[in-house]
Amino acid sequence: MTLLKRIIIGWLTLAGLTAFAAFVVKRRIPAFGDEDDDSFSIVATMEGRQFRSEAASLTTAEVTAFAAGVELDLTGATIERSALLDLRVVMGGVDVIVPSSWRVEVAGRSVMGGVGNLTAPDAGWGNAPLLVVHADVIMGGVEIHATDAA
Repeated sequence: MTLLKRIIIGWLTLAGLTAFAAFVVKRRIPAFGDEDDDSFSIVATMEGRQFRSEAASLTTAEVTAFAAGVELDLTGATIERSALLDLRVVMGGVDVIVPSSWRVEVAGRSVMGGVGNLTAPDAGWGNAPLLVVHADVIMGGVEIHATDAA
């Protein structure tokens, strides 16, 4: 019986610490921008978020997901030359949907997680819009895939 008590107390402690950390992340990292802005930041902590960008000239975007999931739809956005997408994921996941005409380059690192670029490697030859994705992932995942604009 004491083992069960220790497991329950440990689990409750971990849940409490995770909730406190999520609160701190939410207060420390500012979220700004809306669907039409060329620069925006999304912060999701212990929740699910969906965001569809309709930016006329997307330049920079940031997504922070802490124990949360985010679906980021960029099919309605336009990039003139290039744009930067900075992803920070801890114990969560981010799904990024881009137009099939964009080139996507991914860099970053992951610990006990992964980053998948499922876009076509030969998509958007020449001077097609370029999305540079920098992803830092800890115990989570990022998936980037292309689709036609909806």
